[in-house]
Amino acid sequence: MQGLQGLDPSQREWIQAWLSRLNAESQLLNFFEPTGINELGHFLASLSVEDPDRFRVFATDLLPKVIQALIDSESDDLFWNTLFDEVTVSFPEVEGLDRAKILWLIRQVQAASEFIPKLRKTIESGQINIEQGLDNWRQDILAGAILPDTIRPDAFSLGQNMAATPGDVVFENQLFQLIQYCPCTDTVYENPMLMIPAFVNRFYILDLSDECSMVRWLVDQGHTVFLISWVNPTEMLASYDMTHYVLDGALAALDQVERILPRVKTQVMGYCAGGIIATILAALLEARGENRIASLSLVTTLLDYQEPGPLGHLVSEDSIDAIRQPLTNMGYMPAELMLRTFASLRPHDLLFGRVLTSYVLGQRGKPFPLLHWLGDGTRTPASLILWILEELYLNNRLIGGAPIELAGQSIDVASITCPIFLFGAESDDISPWQSVMMVARQFTNTPICVLGEGGHNAGVITPPTKNRHDHYILSLANLSNKQTAEKRLGSWWVSWNQFLLPRAGPIVLPPQPGGGLRPVIEAAPGRYVKQP
Repeated sequence: MQGLQGLDPSQREWIQAWLSRLNAESQLLNFFEPTGINELGHFLASLSVEDPDRFRVFATDLLPKVIQALIDSESDDLFWNTLFDEVTVSFPEVEGLDRAKILWLIRQVQAASEFIPKLRKTIESGQINIEQGLDNWRQDILAGAILPDTIRPDAFSLGQNMAATPGDVVFENQLFQLIQYCPCTDTVYENPMLMIPAFVNRFYILDLSDECSMVRWLVDQGHTVFLISWVNPTEMLASYDMTHYVLDGALAALDQVERILPRVKTQVMGYCAGGIIATILAALLEARGENRIASLSLVTTLLDYQEPGPLGHLVSEDSIDAIRQPLTNMGYMPAELMLRTFASLRPHDLLFGRVLTSYVLGQRGKPFPLLHWLGDGTRTPASLILWILEELYLNNRLIGGAPIELAGQSIDVASITCPIFLFGAESDDISPWQSVMMVARQFTNTPICVLGEGGHNAGVITPPTKNRHDHYILSLANLSNKQTAEKRLGSWWVSWNQFLLPRAGPIVLPPQPGGGLRPVIEAAPGRYVKQP
């Protein structure tokens, strides 16, 4: 076991970065009001004083079951809900508690309970290296990594070996930069592509290292690709909600594409939350009678929130009210809170296990582009977060109930008439694939529904050259049944391109940056993606 002699507190840059991080972490406390957990604690404390006999029943009959279930990693949400039901028979007072918050805490405790024996075993083995672990922690602080051992500036640099596909920023406003990528072929398809990434992370998941870049692969297939690079918002954009991201974002980008390439129809792709924007854009154009989109591709995009998965379990009127004031005060959702919420779905893989390896053993994992991107979080405007939680997670407004209105137009998903491609990932915890496919029957045209192996991110970035995952063309008669699907070997990108090509238009000469009319602002990947 190594000592602490290597720690040099005189390194002012690291101390200042640590103090800055400490301040950011302290601000997160404003967002945590675990009312369900607090109320359960108050109830048990009161019960032990006011009704000791009933408390004894809880302590002797039910508490051992709870402890055993916490130790047992096989206990899932169904088990815990059954146990809750058993508790409420004898203690109806707990019926009104927020189960979702309690279940979320239980999942974290179970993950920690798996971590503790491994930590004890590691300590007993004498393999820990605190000196190196502290240095790894210091490097993570300096890099701004929110999750342990993710951002690796020693291995990855934007514009060099990540987000390095050649291109130019041809337009920008207060919300995004528009990147036009350089052609790699002598001729291209006339109809371009507009890619809309999620706004809760940087765009370059779609342009990772060369061998894992979806953008580069599409350009190699002869597509002219435009991509939105969202700004990292501050409190100045606190009032920006979905209306702004559709009108000042996606629609403004589409307008610019058509100015650069007149008289074309654009193939629009939306990834995760970017797919929500893309869908609303398509419905808005339909409401206006504007036939401007050649196809719509939605990748791991949740539109029907009837069964929203684990994240949906955290959303209720009470939980929204609990964060409303902190959001209003800050003007945005901090990147730290957003990333840790996602990481809470896989706490051992993304938190506890990485803490053990990097900070206790002092070992660094192999630099991995997807993890580097994952740790590079962004803020989200307060109004946009509240809009998504209330309109989608709580009220499912895109599918059921009164339709939403945007810029005076009623948004109806069923009105979209362009060809549609839906992709879901089999191990996706953020957008469960069965829920992704639920929207298929809402569209006027029957979509192509594809299920890929892997998770929310790794299942999407599956270049054909690697062929790590296979995919399935789902049967429209039974979209939730993988067994009735047609299995296809290799990357789903190939099947996606087969969908794109019939809508890509004729072969033409490649366009110039900005269409030869608009001056280039700067080279890709641009400034916005580098904003702290």
